[in-house]
Amino acid sequence: MIGIIDYGSGNFTSVCNAVDSIGKEYSPIDTPEAFDKASHIILPGVGAYNDCINALKSRQLFEPLQNILRNDYKFFLGICVGHQVLSSEGTEFEIGEGLDIISGCTTKLKVSGRDRLPHIGWNDVEFNPSSPLFKEIENGAAFYFVHSFHLRADNSSEVIATTQHSQKITAAVNYNKVYGVQFHPEKSQKNGLQLLENFSNLS
Repeated sequence: MIGIIDYGSGNFTSVCNAVDSIGKEYSPIDTPEAFDKASHIILPGVGAYNDCINALKSRQLFEPLQNILRNDYKFFLGICVGHQVLSSEGTEFEIGEGLDIISGCTTKLKVSGRDRLPHIGWNDVEFNPSSPLFKEIENGAAFYFVHSFHLRADNSSEVIATTQHSQKITAAVNYNKVYGVQFHPEKSQKNGLQLLENFSNLS
């Protein structure tokens, strides 16, 4: 069973629709007890880093989720801001704590030339071909991005995919059963649905 965390994120419904479209059973996670019946957890994300963290805390979901991730209990996929908050801290508007699973900081992108913020649109993603998250996806495939901040991981071995926007930026991370993607698989058509399928099949 896939549990999709409902903390008020704007893309909660679109993630649910994408999971439904690949024929996978899912249920919302909006209480601490709802984590129990899920083997795979997705944390959607649209908006600011600290808003996501504060919303998780206000619903008493932050500590149970952090415990699950730190103890490798369940497979996890963070999307966009849900990926960024895996870091130790974020600097959007003010410095705030993250879930602290991926050592590093989420900081604002620095752009040059014709590149603009927010970074919106399709970008090619280069990934570690041994990662099961990208099974049956062509290396360099395009995914859809919408963001102004990115996760800068301290340990490069935890970065499994990158893309370019004035600089090389983290597109995906992995630590044990924990995965995060900066792009939106639910908006990335065939490649995104394949990634969600791959995630749901992790065992």
